[in-house]
Amino acid sequence: MSSTVASQFTARERMLSLAAVCSTSFGIGISFGIGFPLTSLTFELWGQPSWMIGLAGAAPPLAILLALPIAPYLIDKLGSVQAIVVGCMVGALGFLALGLFEQPWAWLVIRVLMSGGFAIPWLAGETWINLIAREESRGRVIALYAVLFFSGYAVGPILLQGLGIVWPWPFLAAALVTALSVLPIVWGRRLAPPMAHSKTGGVAAAMRLSPVSMIGAFIGGFSEITILSLIPNVALAGGWSEQMALAMLTTTTVGGVLLQYPLGWLSDVVSRFAVMIGCVVSFILLTLALPFVLNNTFAGLATAFLIGGVILGFYAVGLAIIGERVTGADLTAANAAFIILYQCGGLIGPVFAGVAMTDHAVHGFVAVVVAIMVLSGAGMLYFNRVERRREQ
Repeated sequence: MSSTVASQFTARERMLSLAAVCSTSFGIGISFGIGFPLTSLTFELWGQPSWMIGLAGAAPPLAILLALPIAPYLIDKLGSVQAIVVGCMVGALGFLALGLFEQPWAWLVIRVLMSGGFAIPWLAGETWINLIAREESRGRVIALYAVLFFSGYAVGPILLQGLGIVWPWPFLAAALVTALSVLPIVWGRRLAPPMAHSKTGGVAAAMRLSPVSMIGAFIGGFSEITILSLIPNVALAGGWSEQMALAMLTTTTVGGVLLQYPLGWLSDVVSRFAVMIGCVVSFILLTLALPFVLNNTFAGLATAFLIGGVILGFYAVGLAIIGERVTGADLTAANAAFIILYQCGGLIGPVFAGVAMTDHAVHGFVAVVVAIMVLSGAGMLYFNRVERRREQ
């Protein structure tokens, strides 16, 4: 269906449609970037225990996991544009509600409702991109989408630095940004692709349509959240100062943004599966190098830069593989399954890696990450062979 929808648009219409959904994704990224640190810093200000702060951080991904199985039905019933607007309005009202309550448990409930709302535009946006993108440029288009989303995510904390965390300004600004993010979609509503939902199976059935991309989603969430959560701790354990440990985290994020488009271009030139396997092998080698490169600041930062590009590459290339291999009304459900597995990887990764780091921080981190990647790479090779045989 994706190639059919793309062929129905002129080049100008396709460009405007993509610009609309990418602009909206940038605004939603800002909302995510504000919501997470605003919650954790506010809980810290309130003197909440660490377990409560951790619970607040886990609430949004858990809410997204709960919302995604029904999100394809809502998008089918409401239409993509109206579903995105409703989801964003839930998020905007949620920010205002946060400012009106000063009870931690109330915040947890509100964050769950907000994140359930945000799951809808996230899913609709990914499906929109895959439907509109042409096969020959799908990797670059999705890479651009990922860059804008994660750039918005990076802008959020910067805005929070200037606005503070006390009512009213951060809450009003976040609500305004979230509400305004729907404008490009509303203006481009005539260029919205149809998103039919499959009546033959739900999200669980959709996971079997492209196991390779589903594994890519899992290791994307696993590697991204694990690296971004724990790479500063790895640097500290390697003898780096706190300031340089944070610099390593920043460098990782920058690498993720700057290397996405080259990876997207490469996935349009050669096999996307080959690029995915290349990312797995590269990530294993870069992780194995960590104990050695931590002895040199330049080598450590260069490695972090490359790791950042690879971990976001799992997400973008995996999403492109879905558009390549899944067609028709199954695409929305497949994208929902992709995000679910991405969230599962993000929930599991820091826990496993954190436990492994208890006695030997650097080597424990390397061991668990490499083990997961080796198993995932083997799974991809197996399921790719199965998928290819099924197509013959």
